[in-house]
Amino acid sequence: MKKQTYTIGFDLGGTKLAAALLTDKGEMLDFVKVPVDMKRENSAAKTQKRVIQLMADIALDFKKRFPKETSASVFKGIGLASAGPLNAAEGKLINPVNYPGWKIVPIRDLVEKEINKQGFKTKVFFQHDATAAALAEGWVGGAKGMASFAVVSIGTGIGSGIIFNHFPCQSQGMGSECGHLIADFNKLKNNPDKLHHCTVEGIASGTGLLRRAREMGFTGNSVEELVESKDPKYNVLYADMAWALATLCYDLSLTFNLEKIFISGGLIKIKHLYLKELKANYSKMIRQLNPMFECKIEIAKSKNHAGVLGAGYLPHLYSQKKS
Repeated sequence: MKKQTYTIGFDLGGTKLAAALLTDKGEMLDFVKVPVDMKRENSAAKTQKRVIQLMADIALDFKKRFPKETSASVFKGIGLASAGPLNAAEGKLINPVNYPGWKIVPIRDLVEKEINKQGFKTKVFFQHDATAAALAEGWVGGAKGMASFAVVSIGTGIGSGIIFNHFPCQSQGMGSECGHLIADFNKLKNNPDKLHHCTVEGIASGTGLLRRAREMGFTGNSVEELVESKDPKYNVLYADMAWALATLCYDLSLTFNLEKIFISGGLIKIKHLYLKELKANYSKMIRQLNPMFECKIEIAKSKNHAGVLGAGYLPHLYSQKKS
């Protein structure tokens, strides 16, 4: 009888860190989620040190509370998924958009070194958060058995994870940064120094929604406050969000001829403001070109746990590649 194995998954984003201890079937034995303020210290180096230490502390806490599951005989390793851009093969963040001042940071090796230093001898594996979300959907979600599909993660930023013919769509450790595709070239033409504002992420992410709302006079500090205001003048933001996400799904469909596109991330909780319109916009566009490229758009079954589940799958994935 095959022995059950375990992993830890970390999902690092611009505003939070999630972590879970997982079985090899993707079941969560424990889950924690803590806020991460990337601007608190006003120093990228100090923030990096704090975030790395936080991950080490959580890993050591899991080990203390689950000694059998984290013993060397059954524990496969730790997976870390992060917002990018990044190089998954080299374990490096490369000027990540949502981590102010972070440049090229060998985060995989830094996290592994800190955890090992504290007595937890294990390997750390690394991947783009949206690619991890896609791996999770293929592992335990709605994409089981599919060869080519994508996950669009809508949160602080917009991530895209593409599995193409069973493999993550990356080259030399990089790729799947489709959230940065241009969605408003007219605005870019008039503001060439504000590229990010003209991308899908700049329009449809939590950060983009807040920035645009503040330009319209909003004084709150979160998307939750924006939604709770119920001010109809902000409806245009959700309409633009639906169009931007529809164009992203259109581009993904034409490029990869996908079986399905799944939506995940923290802003699933406000899906009533954009999802129906997203689907309608996408369908109208793709049918004008060629309906054979149209695929279903669904909420990911792994939902907002997709990143942490996918991170926990990484040790299994890389051990399979070795064998």
